[in-house]
Amino acid sequence: MKVLDTPRKSMWTDPVLWFVLALGLVFGAVFNILPISFPMFKVAFKSNLEQMGRTQLLFFISGILFSLIGGWLIDRCGLRRSSVLTLFLLATAVLMIGGAPTFSVILCGAFCLGLAVQATNVISNSMISVSFEEKRQSVFFIWGVSDALGAVAGPVALGWWLTHAERVGGSWRTGYFAAASIPAALAIWALISQPKRLAAAGQAGKPRMSAASAMRSVLTEPSFYVACGAMLLHGLGQCGMVSWVGQLFQKRHNIDAASAAYLISFNSFGFFAGRSILGWVTSRWKIPELVLLASCAGIGTLAYAATISSPNYVWGLAMFTLAGVFISGNGPSINSYVGLKLTGHVATAFAVVSGVSYIGAAAGSYLVGVIGGRVGLETGIWFMPLFSLTLAALALFWSIHERSLAKPVPIKIGT
Repeated sequence: MKVLDTPRKSMWTDPVLWFVLALGLVFGAVFNILPISFPMFKVAFKSNLEQMGRTQLLFFISGILFSLIGGWLIDRCGLRRSSVLTLFLLATAVLMIGGAPTFSVILCGAFCLGLAVQATNVISNSMISVSFEEKRQSVFFIWGVSDALGAVAGPVALGWWLTHAERVGGSWRTGYFAAASIPAALAIWALISQPKRLAAAGQAGKPRMSAASAMRSVLTEPSFYVACGAMLLHGLGQCGMVSWVGQLFQKRHNIDAASAAYLISFNSFGFFAGRSILGWVTSRWKIPELVLLASCAGIGTLAYAATISSPNYVWGLAMFTLAGVFISGNGPSINSYVGLKLTGHVATAFAVVSGVSYIGAAAGSYLVGVIGGRVGLETGIWFMPLFSLTLAALALFWSIHERSLAKPVPIKIGT
């Protein structure tokens, strides 16, 4: 008698997937909440540029500090419990910013926000790696789509409220109170509803060793350094381009500030489109992570170069959008590679790799400014495609290296 295979349950019915996608939406929505708030900080607290910049500095510093021990803490608490605590911390940070009586409270809120945002990213990546091993690659891209949607919807909603609050008789602070309610509601949902898969995912991160031992174990893996190098190069190239391409076009093509902002908006739309397409592709065909990374970074390099050398604004807008389509594959490919290679300590690995991405993001925009101040912006910004090209070369080289190690060694039989 032929035994029929039991049909596999669709991942779209899995509560863990919807929880992870909700985390991605929240992550994208709050990531840029501080820069959006700068005009209100100036009005409410008479803050200067240095003070406003300090909020971003604390945001990134706290994220980097979290990368040192945050993965071990998540392992110790478990993914489910960590997600509840992180979401409540995120809601508290947003409430601190919205209800701050002094600018010092804003700074404390910025520090807590950086911790919570970084933890949300690490928890999401770890849950995907633990719960969707077979569909890991495509789920990372689907999470990236959710992140992109949040990155568009969150700033638009908050920005609209900050602009129109007085006209409708409201307070600018109400927008932050409303924003804080979303992660708080998600935390309550995870706390009081206990579907079996979500509870199982929460138990997958139980620690088996100390923080130092877990870190030492991760540091012995060559693939970990490849992932860190790849994320650093990705952050350098992407953030450097996004931060300065508007200034380049204003100088070269004499466009206004609104037209310069459209470059970033269209690049973000490219990210959304690219991750949607790549999510569909990887759900049907298995493409090795490093091969996909090399392809995306390589074509993205060409699009970056075409953007910088564009003869007019419209061409540059189209090329920067295309760059977003392909560069959008870098982050999910690197995260999927980490989940594939470092299965024993995914939370620790993701925490450190995410911290490296923060360093790259901060350094990329600063580096262009330093080099551009010395030799000109049009020269300095060309380092960004160079970083992207180096990323493609690294991914291609390591992919070939891993394939050579995987080949069986022929055994010679002596006479």
